Amino acid sequence: MACRPPANHTYLAIGQDLFSISEYVQSQYNFSLHNRPNSNAIADDTLLPLGGGLSVKDFVPAAYMVYTDIQSLDGLWEPTDYGSGVEYADGVIDLFDYDTPRKPGDAASHQKQPLARTGLQIGLWLNGTAGCFDIASGNLDGRVRDLVTYLEQSRARRIFIRIGYEFDNPMFGYDDPKMYVVAFRKLVTAIRSSVSKETRNRVIFVWHSWAAPMASDDLSLESYYPGDSYVDWIGISIFQQVLPWSPDWGGKRKDVERVLRFAQERHKPTMI
Repeated sequence: MACRPPANHTYLAIGQDLFSISEYVQSQYNFSLHNRPNSNAIADDTLLPLGGGLSVKDFVPAAYMVYTDIQSLDGLWEPTDYGSGVEYADGVIDLFDYDTPRKPGDAASHQKQPLARTGLQIGLWLNGTAGCFDIASGNLDGRVRDLVTYLEQSRARRIFIRIGYEFDNPMFGYDDPKMYVVAFRKLVTAIRSSVSKETRNRVIFVWHSWAAPMASDDLSLESYYPGDSYVDWIGISIFQQVLPWSPDWGGKRKDVERVLRFAQERHKPTMI
């Protein structure tokens, strides 16, 4: 279930909008075409092999990253723009998938399609404590069922779901750890109990910390943790914390190390 990469390897996931993902893959391929050795070239380890072995699909990552929110689920079946570019999970999966193309048909029919080579990493916004309450109280049960339907029909080979990502970020409004835990557990339980075995084996639940100071000293990683049986991977945001000029509010290296130790103690793979 944990879907760990092979020893001494990592998975590369890129995001987050459709244009940037396409541009990244195409740029890598373009670079390879400009950096092939010729018969007069001096040996250079930075040059890529000459020959017909490389194509654009050789630069496709292990997974693509998209955002959506539990209230609307926009950006999964249909494109949307939250303000930073087009999010479109199905669209990005189809973007460079030459080996297992989607069958013809209406996307809205949610028909089962062949699995793609790549996976998805979904940032699932819960809308702070208010959204967690709506999940816990059943107000969003219909949306949870819609999410189950999406996961079941998704062509992604693996689906990492960051539920309520950066729960400990003071700006995100998850000020009630107990309510966050209840919502997280309910979503995991609902998905696991509703999807097929094949889909259950493809879905990985990620608990994602922002690895910087929380809103109050009374809060802790432990207070937000749903439990080992609900968490497959532990995610961590690493931005300015590793730089010497990082402000106190932005976190320090010790904040990153604290989350990494938390994951190590629980034998959980880590997503950066």
